[in-house]
Amino acid sequence: MKNTCTLLFLILFSTSAVYSENVDADKVFDIKQNAYALYNTNHLEEAFNLLNGLKLEDRDEEVYLIMANIKEDKGKLDDAVALLNLAIKKNPKFYKGYYNLGCIFMKKRTYSLAVESFENAAKYNKENPYVFYNLACAQINMNDYKNAKKNLIKAIYLKNDEKDFYYNLAYVNKKLGKEKQAQKIIDFYNSTFLK
Repeated sequence: MKNTCTLLFLILFSTSAVYSENVDADKVFDIKQNAYALYNTNHLEEAFNLLNGLKLEDRDEEVYLIMANIKEDKGKLDDAVALLNLAIKKNPKFYKGYYNLGCIFMKKRTYSLAVESFENAAKYNKENPYVFYNLACAQINMNDYKNAKKNLIKAIYLKNDEKDFYYNLAYVNKKLGKEKQAQKIIDFYNSTFLK
């Protein structure tokens, strides 16, 4: 009989421990949702303070992403880069972290780092046309027109109604000396997007 009570006590104790963990997880979830709402309504400081108040072990890659976005919005690009690196450290396959790093490196005109970041984003999300488009833009800035063309074609394959994709593809073809292809794309662009 003593063993049965001990077992029952252990079951009750472990159940209450799990319940308290769920309450903490719910609290963290609520803080994150409130911070996202504040961020989306341009209450940047309040959102950052809420997220920054989370314990380090409660911060996931999405928390670091929003914190980085806030720092970027405030023009603190180096702080944003540091936070995005923490997001990637939490989840090395987090394509949004790599993508946002690429965007910051584009702003900083550090095109080789932008290319590297967008390539990592593409490795973990092959379905986002803007990853390939921005990768191509970084490559254009490095005069790597051949690879830029390849990535613009991937972007168009994934989203064929984005006029900037075609405009840049025409530009790349012109830079590659493919005047006829460039003109065909311009004609398509004019007839489709400039009606």
